Amino acid sequence: MLMGAKLNPASGCGRAECSTQRLEDDALRTVYTLSLAVCCLYLFKFINKRRKPLDEPKQHSLNEGAVPQDRAPTHGIEWPSNDALCRIDGPRGQISSLVFLADGKHVVCACKAEKTIQMWNIEDHKESEPLTNLGVAVNVIASSKDGKLIVTGDVDGKVVFWDTSLQKRCEAAERHRGIITALDVSSHVASGSNNGTVVVWKMGEPGFPPVPGPIMHHGSISVSSIKFSPAGSHIASACAHWGCSVRIWHTRTGDQIASIRIDSSPAHSLAWSSDGRRLFAGCSNGSISYFDVVTRKPFSKIVEPRPGDDSISALRVSNSDQFLISFSAPGRTVDIWDIRDTPAYKSLRSYSRCVSASISPDDLYLASSSDDTKISIRSLSGAVEASYFFHCLTPSLSHSEPFTYVSPAVHQAWKFGELEQVEHILSREIEEKRYQGFTCYARANRALVRVRRGNMSGALDDAGEIIANAAQIPQIAHIAKAMALIWQGKRREAIAAFGSVHNGDAKNFVECVKSVILFEVDLCGKVNCGTELAEHPPLADDSSRPWVKTRKLLLLAEHRMWKGEYGKGLQLLATAPDLGPFLHVPEAKIIPLVFGWDIYDLQYMIQQLICQALFASGRTREVMDFLQVNENRLDEENEARKADLGWLVEKLGDEAMRHRKHDDAITWYTVSLNLCPESRVIDCGSEFAKKCLSTIEVASDVADGTITKDLALMARYPPGSARLLVKRSRAKAFKELWHDALKDADQAIDMDKLCPWGHERRYVALHALHRYRETTEALGKMVTRMEESADPSIRRLRAKYVAPAETTKKIDEQIDAIREISPLVLIDVRTGNLCDTAERIQIFKTDPIFHELISSMPTELDTNRIEKVVARYFRYVMFSHTWEGKEPTFQDVSKKSVYEPDPHPLKHKLRCFCETVRSDPEGYLWAWSDTCCIDKTIETVYRKSIRSMYNWYKESALTVVLLARGSAPSTLKNNGWMTRAWTLQELLSPKSIRFYDRDWKLYRGDNWPNHKESPHIMRELAEAIGVAQDILVDFSPKSLTIRVKLRLASTREATEKVDIAYALIGIFSSDLTPEYRDPEDALGLLLQEIVHRERDARAVLDWVGKSSQFNSCLPAQISAYREPPYTPPPIAESEMEARVARLRALLPQRDVIMFFGNLSALGSIDFTHRRLSLPCITFCVSVDTTRYDEASSASSQSIVYQARAASIGQLKFKSSDTVLTAQDKVVLVYPWIRDLLAQTNLAEWDNYTRALRLVVLLEQPFRALLLVKQSVDTYKRVALDSEILVPQREVMSLNDIGTKVLEIR
Repeated sequence: MLMGAKLNPASGCGRAECSTQRLEDDALRTVYTLSLAVCCLYLFKFINKRRKPLDEPKQHSLNEGAVPQDRAPTHGIEWPSNDALCRIDGPRGQISSLVFLADGKHVVCACKAEKTIQMWNIEDHKESEPLTNLGVAVNVIASSKDGKLIVTGDVDGKVVFWDTSLQKRCEAAERHRGIITALDVSSHVASGSNNGTVVVWKMGEPGFPPVPGPIMHHGSISVSSIKFSPAGSHIASACAHWGCSVRIWHTRTGDQIASIRIDSSPAHSLAWSSDGRRLFAGCSNGSISYFDVVTRKPFSKIVEPRPGDDSISALRVSNSDQFLISFSAPGRTVDIWDIRDTPAYKSLRSYSRCVSASISPDDLYLASSSDDTKISIRSLSGAVEASYFFHCLTPSLSHSEPFTYVSPAVHQAWKFGELEQVEHILSREIEEKRYQGFTCYARANRALVRVRRGNMSGALDDAGEIIANAAQIPQIAHIAKAMALIWQGKRREAIAAFGSVHNGDAKNFVECVKSVILFEVDLCGKVNCGTELAEHPPLADDSSRPWVKTRKLLLLAEHRMWKGEYGKGLQLLATAPDLGPFLHVPEAKIIPLVFGWDIYDLQYMIQQLICQALFASGRTREVMDFLQVNENRLDEENEARKADLGWLVEKLGDEAMRHRKHDDAITWYTVSLNLCPESRVIDCGSEFAKKCLSTIEVASDVADGTITKDLALMARYPPGSARLLVKRSRAKAFKELWHDALKDADQAIDMDKLCPWGHERRYVALHALHRYRETTEALGKMVTRMEESADPSIRRLRAKYVAPAETTKKIDEQIDAIREISPLVLIDVRTGNLCDTAERIQIFKTDPIFHELISSMPTELDTNRIEKVVARYFRYVMFSHTWEGKEPTFQDVSKKSVYEPDPHPLKHKLRCFCETVRSDPEGYLWAWSDTCCIDKTIETVYRKSIRSMYNWYKESALTVVLLARGSAPSTLKNNGWMTRAWTLQELLSPKSIRFYDRDWKLYRGDNWPNHKESPHIMRELAEAIGVAQDILVDFSPKSLTIRVKLRLASTREATEKVDIAYALIGIFSSDLTPEYRDPEDALGLLLQEIVHRERDARAVLDWVGKSSQFNSCLPAQISAYREPPYTPPPIAESEMEARVARLRALLPQRDVIMFFGNLSALGSIDFTHRRLSLPCITFCVSVDTTRYDEASSASSQSIVYQARAASIGQLKFKSSDTVLTAQDKVVLVYPWIRDLLAQTNLAEWDNYTRALRLVVLLEQPFRALLLVKQSVDTYKRVALDSEILVPQREVMSLNDIGTKVLEIR
């Protein structure tokens, strides 16, 4: 079959795809003033107008051109009398999709109703069994280029792969989230769905995984068509929605390359031309438009809407780019369009009543299904003129006779040097004789191919048969004959053969061919004979054909360089003409068929030889200069040649990097980038480039091992300009050219978003530029790309890096720890606004400090640094002052900044505080004031703030104290600030404090940053409150005794009485829950907790004054603790021993030990639920007389009592609060049991000695409590106006002394 030939994948597919890739990428990125595709269009237009009509075959068949008359009907096959070659019985239901396999002999259809796919062989008429029942309706179907796989898209979003030989099914690993609406197959599979997404699936890997990278999408609009470009490097997609653009994507990266609007109506189908230069779009109104990817002009309408037509469902461009086939499912029509002339495309043929349609890959057959489920197979050669299937080649647009016709399959293989494949295809075309009028061209072409392959006799046979028998002799036959004769040494006959061409332009071209071939033969003869060449051998006058002169110069230069005469070779090459204007002349298409090289090759070979000569001469720098000057002389289509040079120059850059020659490296990488187009992939250099590289003299200094290792790792980076940009960015980083390095990194990422090294270079540059937010993002993307890399070595590198998420987690842990000890709300001194914890964290995470912290530890977490940075950022300054009326509240400040003008008279104080903090050289960011940073309307917030305030001051970086107004001279001791309840903890707890006077000047002009380190101020403070300086500097709740802390609090006042107690919560490490209740309850609860926890009776119960309603053993006012507890005079050890000896003689041992045992067994004091359990020594009291105290006032008249206590004697006490009678049971108690027992607890004493010593201590003066019994088991303390101090006495008997735990309320 003439058109049925395919490229042999084993021999030429890779090279063909590489070249097509080159053409596509160039077309998508470069705008040409003269496009090769446009030249072809106008060339064919001209030829169609002037050539003679060719004979067309009258009969068409699948094999021999006619339907066999004696053929018996085959089951499932109907041989109709109309233009269909055959009609096949399809499935029972309507066919939803139809496709040919790559061999052009099998057609596959999908039936939604039966949920099956079926395949037929259209040559032997055999129907295969259904591949399987899919269980779900198939919406679209496609086949791979090699025909081994069928791919189906289901309505449930599955993409299913079928092995046509094994009938093996492999469902894709993932699904779309919608119905599959479009499919196409290249080296990968692309599927589109009705949710607007496009997924690319890898072929050849288990499970057909999706290609990683961005998912291409059209919003939520259904994808109507997907088409790979011929080389598969790009994907075009369309959506059937008004206003949607046709988009072109990069297959590997998913990047959008172009977005083109169609003004007429939405696009339903797409098709690429075979060279990837034109993209056709079929629209919903039946019109067809095309986009020229070279000029990038908007879509141009080439087929107008026709009445009654509906959307174009499918498009296919012929391999020859001569005609276009469109299918309209709603209109049920198949149309064939002539696309050789623009803008007016004409219809060549139309078929109606078609439900679905498909074209064979070789353009031979059209398959269509109808309403009756029949599948019709038609021969396209019977539908359109034969010339539409061929490339017409001619040396001039003005020549009326074509030089030769070449089929697409032959042209593709021949252009890329697959001569064996070309000869095979041509032989098949000659044997099949499908197109009688073109068989002579096939034979002439084969003759030339045989010359190129060295089969001179075969070539002469083909050429001779054509010249002798053909009515129409192709011009190329004379060239083939002449070339064969030359290589057989028959020069005279060859010249005669060349002279057989007499027609104008063809004759001129043949003369040029003859000139080049004869020159090459003569040169080879002289070299073989050892004849010395002249300095400049005479060249024929070939000014009209610069490529002829260039080819001759190249042959001479190669000979000079082979002899080592590089200078002479360079001189010759310097005279080569500029071939740029001749790259697109018509004869440029014929030259590679004749010689195997084209004008692009000549340009490249000139550069190649110049570079080789310069390298061999050690003139490396001149190579760089030459490439910079001449890089634009190469046509952009010749990227493969430029890429080869680019590979070489890249290696020079690597060599410079290894030897720390960063300027040279930057220059070499720049040259290589200029030589390499954006999308060019350089796998390796040619043999020539490697030869040049081997001639470079390696520098004598030692290479940098680290850089060498990095470059070896970089070799795993996909080759191309992205890798060059990464390398150049690294070189610029060594030169600290950070902005330039960043620019290169960004460009590398744009070209390849999936590789980590571009992000790594971006990270380095951004970090050096202190753009830390972007640095963090770059680091995160770098780590992600490492994790997603298909290269195991790169994935292993991931373990060496710390992802930003890991660092952020560690930072969050530290923030959580800081948050626990920080105020709930703080003032941002930069803005004057209140910020809660979440807002502060958010501000921190938008601050460059946060991103600098994350980005500064890419390989190792520095926990210590994280702790320091976080602690420094969130540190805060506390404000201590005296309230002066209605201070600004939380509600006042939350509405606007403290820096905004405000009529509030006391907001000035707050503003000055914030300004003081903001201007501090330490750079504090946060401040706290009790006036506005506590929302007192929320009870839980208020309680937490009260309980936490001590710790907030303790953990603050600084506490600013604004002293109260006072009369001069003002000292700390007499300042009002020292009299307030809350200021006690604000003085004791902070580690750093600073005093300011009312004018916001440092107190006494003391410039110490921390006044707790100022000797003068600390001395004054210590004297003012009676506490040692070292305790003031480093206070903790355990630094002072309970009684000292109560004494400090007793001199202070509060507006709210309950604040007296709440201000002591932190100082006493209390768990008291603040509630604004009875003031005595608040103080009582605090003291109750202290007694319960500390078990210290003397510290809390030793006071004189009115009793609290909370418990009678507690004072009603904190001021009761101003007087220190009574401390008996010490007893010298000699006196103690004497008194113990005396008591040994007076008191029975048994009584003493028993008394000691009873006292020890009482246990500890306890205080819970307002009930005090008090272990004590009791003395019974009898009240003798009472009288009113004449000195007391009438409002608070006191009663004086005369009483007697057992073992003590007469007592006199006074009370204005309690009235006692003779009937009341009154006891005098000694409650300081713990202190008494502690003084007798030495190990060397026996119990008797301990007991005696305890009795001696009991004889000492002590302050006693007076209790009156309330009920059977409870007592109440009698509030006395003065203390009862029991004087020293002698214990005569222990029988009158009781030991008991009393319950006191």
